[in-house]
Amino acid sequence: MIDDTTLIFRIAPLLLVAGTTLMATIVVVGNLTDPRSNLQYVERILSMDTTFRSPRLMWRAIRSPKLQRLAFGVIVLLEAAVVVTGWIGTVILASNLRAGTDDWHDAKFWAALALVLALVVWFVAFEVGGNEWFASWQSDTWRAAEQTPRINLVTLAALILLAISN
Repeated sequence: MIDDTTLIFRIAPLLLVAGTTLMATIVVVGNLTDPRSNLQYVERILSMDTTFRSPRLMWRAIRSPKLQRLAFGVIVLLEAAVVVTGWIGTVILASNLRAGTDDWHDAKFWAALALVLALVVWFVAFEVGGNEWFASWQSDTWRAAEQTPRINLVTLAALILLAISN
């Protein structure tokens, strides 16, 4: 039997995993119900058409509609993977809240995977790819990383709390 303090330190990452998964679910639903608006976002960032248009950076631009749609599809698939693994992880964690230390540790897999995938989407794809590689920080309209620092901070905190919980 675990004590109340241990339970609290298990509930915290569980709530952050559930919250991250809920956010990803809303994002995926938005991408599926209104794909045009989010595809336009990806198109503008990849084409770099609202950046400073420095000749030394513009070789990075992707102007092919097929490649832009492919990138959008990959992003949506990764977000959907966050959703699936996150809800599986949330359910498994919730069902093991009062389990012994070894069972709790084993229950973390899907939640940890979801958080790592979330970092792939919102840190690697948006922050590193969109903001830095495609220089969207230069755009007044199509910034890739307006919200990603906050999302990445919460995701990283969730991953750390999950890792240290026992």
